[in-house]
Amino acid sequence: MAKNLAKLLAVCAGLLASALLALPMPLPHELSERTDLQLSGVAWSPAWSRYLLVSGEVTEAGSKHEPVLLTLSESGQLDSKPIRIEGIAELNDAQSVTPGPPGTVFLCTSHSANKTGHLPEGRRRLLFVALSSERTAKLLGQLDLSVARDAQGQPPWGAGTLDIEGAAFREGALYLGLKSPLGTDGSATILRLPDAVAVVQSGVLQRDALSVWSRTRLCVPHDGSSICEGISDLAFLPDGSLLVTGNAPKGMPADGGGSLWKLSAPSTPATLLKRFEGLKPEGVALAPDHTAAVVVFDTDGRPPIWIQCPL
Repeated sequence: MAKNLAKLLAVCAGLLASALLALPMPLPHELSERTDLQLSGVAWSPAWSRYLLVSGEVTEAGSKHEPVLLTLSESGQLDSKPIRIEGIAELNDAQSVTPGPPGTVFLCTSHSANKTGHLPEGRRRLLFVALSSERTAKLLGQLDLSVARDAQGQPPWGAGTLDIEGAAFREGALYLGLKSPLGTDGSATILRLPDAVAVVQSGVLQRDALSVWSRTRLCVPHDGSSICEGISDLAFLPDGSLLVTGNAPKGMPADGGGSLWKLSAPSTPATLLKRFEGLKPEGVALAPDHTAAVVVFDTDGRPPIWIQCPL
């Protein structure tokens, strides 16, 4: 583990040089012994005074796809016991978690096919979850977003393979960031679901309920080319602008490391805030005092890391 951590910190040299400290996230022995982590989303929970984390694949005690939330202290210490979400048996490829109305969160899976080309039910879930003061999590409703159709009966994201990796909630609506498909001009898409609480609790997605809110290019230079990224997570700032983390979509040209962007208004040019050379930012959230953005990374099985970016 020490050798892997040394390699990972070496990759982060660019961050250190720019005064952004890549912080290791120590794994408690009880957690490392039973859970494989591929961090993919983060959100601050005032109810628990903890960051909530989701992982793309969770294996616990030999059982895959466990429906759990991981919790992280404000100082970066992972709690040893995951919180199981009551009311659901399986969660496959969780990609994002975001605060909903007080005491709740939304959690979304990728809605994309697995490595064998299958798209089981466990990968097609948007969950609405209640968080109790006793630190329990209970399912309040769920929805399959892959069935969404516009007024003409077409998928609102257009042609191509759906891969949902970002989510953010504001003023009753849920915003969903797509890793893919990208638009024909390389633009990344954000979808909007109004009245999200009522819709998810109903379990029924009416035609034209999910629509395009923004299409914006998130393109970076790499190896002499311009590489367009998809969205890996979203977080609203108090003024209504969006923090967006980006990565190259699966099967597309590599970007050499993901990025952090700011989107001031829908479908306007995004401002590049930070490149993460050699790293894959997968989740972004506001710190509880709103003075920094917290970013977590998928480290491909190595010890997890996170950073705090001053705003």
